[in-house]
Amino acid sequence: MTGLLKDLLGHQAWADAMFFHAWAKSDFREDPDLRIRTGHLVAVQEAFLGVLKGETRIPEEPPTPDFEALKAHCRTNHEAFRALGRGLDAASLARIVRVPWFPDPPCLVSVAEALTQVCLHSQHHRAQNMTRLKALGVAPKNVDYILWLWKQRPEGRWDL
Repeated sequence: MTGLLKDLLGHQAWADAMFFHAWAKSDFREDPDLRIRTGHLVAVQEAFLGVLKGETRIPEEPPTPDFEALKAHCRTNHEAFRALGRGLDAASLARIVRVPWFPDPPCLVSVAEALTQVCLHSQHHRAQNMTRLKALGVAPKNVDYILWLWKQRPEGRWDL
């Protein structure tokens, strides 16, 4: 996989790691808003990984894990997206998958569109989480895509 989609997935991994770094420095690891929203973000990433592997079941959102479990799940998701991306060429990106939680009419999208949705969905909720950190008095991280490009596309650093 090359191009913009690869960059969006790389940015997403970096930005999620930066969010967890900011959250870890706070006194709000147990904040219900942050935990619930991040749990949803992580569950949707996992659900789309399942869709891309051909799963047809509608996933259930699990109970909200604690901070460390959320971080570990998110990191694992990004490792899976990265591994998946290494094997995607133009034909596999064009392959049509069905998103099972939109049953009627069926939601049929390309693999490229599904991956784009994951990036945009994560960006939406990550921004909400950064806003929540700011409201709690925590200095949020600026994770704009342009900053990631300017910094030469760094990897997500999960163990800061």
